[in-house]
Amino acid sequence: MASTSYLLKGGIVATYTSDNKPKVFNADVLVAGSTIVKIEENINVGPEVEVIDVTDKWVTPGLVDTHRHVFMAVLRGDQDDWLLSEYLCKMSWNLQSALTADEVRVGQLAGCMDAIENGVTTVLDHFHAATTPEHAEKCLDATVQSGLRVIWCPARQSGPTQLFPNFEYANEEETAKWQMEKLKEWATRDNGKLSPDGRVTLGLAVDQEVFKYARELGVAMITAHVVKGPRILIMRDAGLLGPDVIFSHCNELHARSDPDDEMWTAMKDYDVAIASTPVDELGMAHGNPVAMDAVRRGVRCGLGADAISINGGDLFQQMRMALQFARGRGHEATELGKLTPPKTNEYYCRDAFRLATLGGAEALNLGHLVGTVEVGKRADLVVFDTDSANLAGIADPFAGITFHATNADVEHVFVNGELLKRAGKLTRNPWSTVAKELKRTAQGVRERMPNEKLHEIWEKYYATLGTPSWG
Repeated sequence: MASTSYLLKGGIVATYTSDNKPKVFNADVLVAGSTIVKIEENINVGPEVEVIDVTDKWVTPGLVDTHRHVFMAVLRGDQDDWLLSEYLCKMSWNLQSALTADEVRVGQLAGCMDAIENGVTTVLDHFHAATTPEHAEKCLDATVQSGLRVIWCPARQSGPTQLFPNFEYANEEETAKWQMEKLKEWATRDNGKLSPDGRVTLGLAVDQEVFKYARELGVAMITAHVVKGPRILIMRDAGLLGPDVIFSHCNELHARSDPDDEMWTAMKDYDVAIASTPVDELGMAHGNPVAMDAVRRGVRCGLGADAISINGGDLFQQMRMALQFARGRGHEATELGKLTPPKTNEYYCRDAFRLATLGGAEALNLGHLVGTVEVGKRADLVVFDTDSANLAGIADPFAGITFHATNADVEHVFVNGELLKRAGKLTRNPWSTVAKELKRTAQGVRERMPNEKLHEIWEKYYATLGTPSWG
């Protein structure tokens, strides 16, 4: 779909700048094709440019999600009470491999549209349901169909074919073969551009042994889960760390308060980024979030929604949780240490806003393209309705977006200059049609793999083998 030209007229721009300064100012924003070409007051244009009146509304960069499992929209609402250990057994080792390619496709399209609805314009998608080539291709097709900007990171893994009495991976050899072949095919398709306009690019979600191959193919980003344990140091010692790596969670780092801690030093020295997902990290027993610790230590960091079967698809809740958790822990340390109470909070709303915009873009090595409202950047933009019940009367956009905004306040969303949400309605794909298919598909999954069945497997696993460990 070809982009046209737009003038956002009369808005209040709220953004960080490329030199890391928070800035709020009145200006018009002119978009030509995929790019922001002018930002100043009282821009005049010809009839070929569509003028959108955004008087006194907030114009911000699109939000950037650094870790999301997009396809899991098809499982939404069934996993919210699970621990991570439960999730591994019920989801990763059972339900995931049972999903059909069409079920993955439906979840992926709905999940991408959910992101756009919430003003999220860029996502690193850790896609771990590539059970067959058809699963992978249908997921990719749905991603491109959505219009979202995505670093699509299919995982190099196969699901277990047996849990008891011991794990077996009978399909591993066959799965590894086709996944590696597909990875090479995708990487050589227009240099890893998986959509004609370059909105969808190739990354990889991998374990240790595939890092070097991924780099040979030139994938955009390499991502991996790091929760607890020594994995950061293991990968450092194997020579695998680098600025093309983003680790999700990194909760192991939270208790490491020494300024010269070896793991934190490795992250900083090798310029590895972190994707923090505080809402489910706290609820599922990953450990404590490290987003603000990373900011303080100068380690690149962004936020993510993670499993959207569990979390909402917005980043507003992640901003709030990251900020309030860091504040709360700081206050707790003051009280327990009988220290002099501070005069102000250490972290501010603008810090949380940065994590969800420029911080996320930097973490994905996309800071030159997105994450700020500046001339020359891609036109990934969000307009917030400041007349809404949530935002009316708020003067500070950073505070309003961090603590008060919801998807209902997201009036317009541009991705690559394309208007994908206009006046509160998704435009490219009719949501009513997608919603009907999603509801039907989700119910089919529940009927085939009911929670009672999954819980029986978990009870047996827990009684026989104990709690799964993770790294």
